[in-house]
Amino acid sequence: MKTLLKGLVAATILSTTLAISSLAAAVDLPATIRVIVAYNAGGSSDTLARVTIPRWEAALEEITGQSTNTVIVNAPGAGGEIGWTRLSQAAGDGGTIGVINLPAVPLVERTRNSAYKPWLESFAPIAVNVIDPNVARLAKTSKYKTMQEAIDAAIANPGSVTVGADGPLSDDHAAMYAIEEATGAKFTFIPYSGSSAANRAFMAGEVDIVIGNVFDHTKSAEAAAEAMVLLPSRYDFIPDVPTAEELVGIKGLDLGSVRGFAAPASIDPELLKLYQDAFAMAYADEAFIAEMRAKNLTVVDALVGDAFGQKMADQEKLADTLFPLFKAGGYAE
Repeated sequence: MKTLLKGLVAATILSTTLAISSLAAAVDLPATIRVIVAYNAGGSSDTLARVTIPRWEAALEEITGQSTNTVIVNAPGAGGEIGWTRLSQAAGDGGTIGVINLPAVPLVERTRNSAYKPWLESFAPIAVNVIDPNVARLAKTSKYKTMQEAIDAAIANPGSVTVGADGPLSDDHAAMYAIEEATGAKFTFIPYSGSSAANRAFMAGEVDIVIGNVFDHTKSAEAAAEAMVLLPSRYDFIPDVPTAEELVGIKGLDLGSVRGFAAPASIDPELLKLYQDAFAMAYADEAFIAEMRAKNLTVVDALVGDAFGQKMADQEKLADTLFPLFKAGGYAE
């Protein structure tokens, strides 16, 4: 019986290997693959791409025996719309993939007549293994000594407390509205072109509070008088940071950013499958995952292909829930 099982396992591995080899032999990789990041260099999305793409490129070569050259292209502006539009309109020859940020992609789509609308039909899911919770931080330079004091001031004197974040229409901007809705506070929102810009403003003392993600907090924790993670429970990357419920009594928050890789929907299906397989191979490398975590990238169990597509559909539903907050704030009609 054991011999039979070993034979079946061996046959399965062999057939899978042959299938991948057959696919790889039938597909020619582009000489250069552009990877579009819709934010500035130095931010969390940019870091994700620069850490992940070299390993993905190596996996592509391992699978196909072909080499390609990958280039990170930062295309910031309009809350990410410029980069995502370029990605959606790229040729389907496999020469362009990119990072899509959720729920920002569907939120921007709802607010403007975005060229990538409808987004679920414009992007083909490749893979994701980074979901980054939101963190709100009070600056040491603020006149408010505690987060609760800042919130109380924003209740008593609406607009007196400044909150900086990537935005508008980012997950960080949405998190600010969620805090307002839960407390009755009204902040003055200061948008920045990406999380790295918001982080620099926070460290320079330009705002009272900044809302970013776990990745951002790890880069500027020393500038924070207090911080809170917007999750139901503490997060293992930053176990010393209390939840919003623990720090100021806000219950029920579960907010963050999904950062995954996608291609234009027009991509050749065989190339798409190859790209998905290469990401799956990269994500299965424990040494690579350890490297990602060492760089404070908030790694979760990987979702590849259709599984990431389902996560995209879930984020579309979340955008339906969040969008009224942006309308109420005057950022959408």
